[in-house]
Amino acid sequence: MKQKMILFSVPEDKNVQAALGVLVIRHGHLEYTLRMTIKSLCALSIQDALIDTNKKTAKTLRERIKKEAKNRLGKCAALQKLLKLLERSWKASDERNLYCHIVWAYELDGPQQILGKNFIWRPLPTVPELEKLANEIESITEELNEERLHGPLSEAIQKTNKR
Repeated sequence: MKQKMILFSVPEDKNVQAALGVLVIRHGHLEYTLRMTIKSLCALSIQDALIDTNKKTAKTLRERIKKEAKNRLGKCAALQKLLKLLERSWKASDERNLYCHIVWAYELDGPQQILGKNFIWRPLPTVPELEKLANEIESITEELNEERLHGPLSEAIQKTNKR
């Protein structure tokens, strides 16, 4: 079997580069909001939360939020809504990782590709695909922040503070 010559590359299309940049930044916003959710659940200062969650992955943050919320809130509607947001966050982060933690390359004299799921080469993502994912991540971030600051999650946390 003849081996393919694969060369690393960066997407040539400036619009793909820009969409990837937005995607990465939006995910950074999500990670920060996950860190602030831990702050709220654990009644930490911003500084203590940032120190406590420093260099933690989104996966680790989601797992900690799940654990802290179950322990602090018990079974309630706010917990169920939070768990659904965490599930959406996991799916979006997983999809984002397909674009940010894989190989972008091309076969000699071939088109640019990415090494996708199951290590199968596939075409580069399109700008609309990247934008759709960035928008989903932005939506999750906004919903989580709203829940944490003003919604049922905030109310449930306040109730446990009074106990």
